[in-house]
Amino acid sequence: MTLLRLENVVQRHSARRGKGAIEALRVHDLDVKRGEVVSVVGPNGSGKSTLAETLAFMVRPSDGRVLLDGADPWAEGRALWARRRCPILLQETTLFSTSVLNNAAKGLRIRGVSRSDALVRARGALAQVKVEHLAERHAHQLSGGEQRRVALARLLALESDLLVLDEPMAGLDRESEEVMAQLVHTLHKDRGVTLVMATHNLRRAVALSTRIVTLVDGKLIPAMLDNLFFGFMRRTEAGFLFEQDGGWQHVFARSDLAEDRWEGVGPLEGGVQVGIPAGAFRVEPAGQGGSVFAGTVEAIRKERDAYRLHVCVGDGPVLRVDLALHTWAQTALTIGQRVELTLRAGSTLIMPMRQAPARACQSRGA
Repeated sequence: MTLLRLENVVQRHSARRGKGAIEALRVHDLDVKRGEVVSVVGPNGSGKSTLAETLAFMVRPSDGRVLLDGADPWAEGRALWARRRCPILLQETTLFSTSVLNNAAKGLRIRGVSRSDALVRARGALAQVKVEHLAERHAHQLSGGEQRRVALARLLALESDLLVLDEPMAGLDRESEEVMAQLVHTLHKDRGVTLVMATHNLRRAVALSTRIVTLVDGKLIPAMLDNLFFGFMRRTEAGFLFEQDGGWQHVFARSDLAEDRWEGVGPLEGGVQVGIPAGAFRVEPAGQGGSVFAGTVEAIRKERDAYRLHVCVGDGPVLRVDLALHTWAQTALTIGQRVELTLRAGSTLIMPMRQAPARACQSRGA
């Protein structure tokens, strides 16, 4: 059942010095079904935060409709009701100048919950994010990771069945990142909470999501790009050399690239986004042919009409790979097995970025 739906949504912002408007987001169609974990991935400046705030009814669309349970809250004058149904963890953490416990209870108090009940629920939420021992500390005495956890506790105390998280793991220490990731998993698996998560952390998105959508310059890519990488491309005699921060490199042949599918897609140099659908790979046991990617099968999951593999490519990314049922019967792969992946011709999208990314992409620790 569809819980949230965007129909022909456009968001425009005023340009500097009042010269017209800038289109920050254009989404023709996006559904979020009940019980899903949908990750919105893309580089900085791609429109992820704008999309998250639109889904959470923080900003009214310039055009189009945002539906919640089939209703149009903006048209019906019920935006506050919708906002309370769709609490959002904003990218920039903001806490009140009071104790951690009072911060965690604030949302409930605004909604009219009694102080005693609000504090009980707030303590439970703080325990979920593992900072209950900081309940009496002043919020301004916390580290950045601790502040982020308290902000999330404030949302959890509301006990909503829908959460929007904008870069929930950005800038966190490793402990706080692990807490966040485990909590997303628990909310989905144990409590059936629907989550929309805007993130540039591809490794976490792959591990936690039931579905990934991709934003490029404020537009959803009209294909399921299960594997999306940000980095730098340059032309060499061997082909197009792609490099991620941390040293992982791969050379794409011209025949790999989908040059003519969409406007602006094709070989180029500089800061790029590389997108590969999960169904674009052919898989063979190691040693049976010229490999494009060589890696190890880390996970296998049976889906309705395919098997989904996670293949770890050396010191590079973990690739999502789909095998049709009839193909799976011929390969009979197992976890831990070494495999070689070849790309179907014309399956890989190379997309320019308006601004080159910092030399930091996906890494083994991401």
